[in-house]
Amino acid sequence: MTLSYQGFGHNRDTVVMNNNQVLIGEIKSMEYGILTVETDYSDSDFTVEWDKVKGLKTSSSFIIILTTKYRLKGTISHDMYNSEYLIITPVEGSKLFARIKDIVYLKSSENRFWDRISASVDGGYTITKSSNTNQLTINGNASYVSTKLQCEFYLSFLDSRVSDSTSSIITVRNNHGTNWRVFFNKSWFVLGATDFLQSDEQNLKIRTTLQLGMGKILLRNHQMYLNTAIGLASNTEKFQTDQEDDESLESFLQIDFNGFGFKDVDISSKFQLFPSLSKSKRLRYNYTFNIKYDLPLDLYLGVNLTLNYDNQPGEDISKYDYVFQSVFGWSF
Repeated sequence: MTLSYQGFGHNRDTVVMNNNQVLIGEIKSMEYGILTVETDYSDSDFTVEWDKVKGLKTSSSFIIILTTKYRLKGTISHDMYNSEYLIITPVEGSKLFARIKDIVYLKSSENRFWDRISASVDGGYTITKSSNTNQLTINGNASYVSTKLQCEFYLSFLDSRVSDSTSSIITVRNNHGTNWRVFFNKSWFVLGATDFLQSDEQNLKIRTTLQLGMGKILLRNHQMYLNTAIGLASNTEKFQTDQEDDESLESFLQIDFNGFGFKDVDISSKFQLFPSLSKSKRLRYNYTFNIKYDLPLDLYLGVNLTLNYDNQPGEDISKYDYVFQSVFGWSF
């Protein structure tokens, strides 16, 4: 069976499946083991599992990442002499030969900024009549990817209100920040990050953490990726009470994991450890865990866990602050 449309007005890419079916359209991306193709004969994009693809030919340039950690921009075509291999023609440099399973990421790169952006937003709202509780949570992130740069913005907002006939107890927790990775040699990258946390539970009017370090991609394939980083961090804290502002210098260890080799399910987690260099025996850590179940129309259901720990939080202040959420969201 061949799916084609001669009047297709955009870039025409060709995808050959293991069963010899041919899909012609515009490849948008391949991420987390799923290839997305826009066609002129369907109102919605086609999504295809990458391990069911045996051939590919592109008419436009893509950002391409390989299991060998190579990151490049170029086009892809069939190898006429060996059907198991593809030919990658970079914008700069010599041609490369790669198997389908060696390609772990594709993103359209026609010099359009918005082609390199991906984002998601989710949230939840809870009303409990017995305790007269209202809770709103909103989470979002956006990322930009090029051959040398990957940057991300994230935010998390929680507002919880417990009311009675005379008063209300309001608890707020806000967190937002950015991550920057500059790749310079296959799997090695320079990491920069900013993080801003407001937490009523830990008496934080604002905690500002600035990070600079070096990282390495340890593993990347069609089922998961794992990377780690180490470096230095500046920590500045302003408190809601009369406690004096605090500044400290810290080291950090960071581990990121994303597993997506399960049908319709994505799992991600991040662990950050901050041993203080300027305060004796102080130790902080942050941990996040997210699981998403994909629904039609780029929608998803999810569960999020966020945990912050500080072994020296101040007098009468909790060492822990955590948030557990069930959310409904949209990725785009």
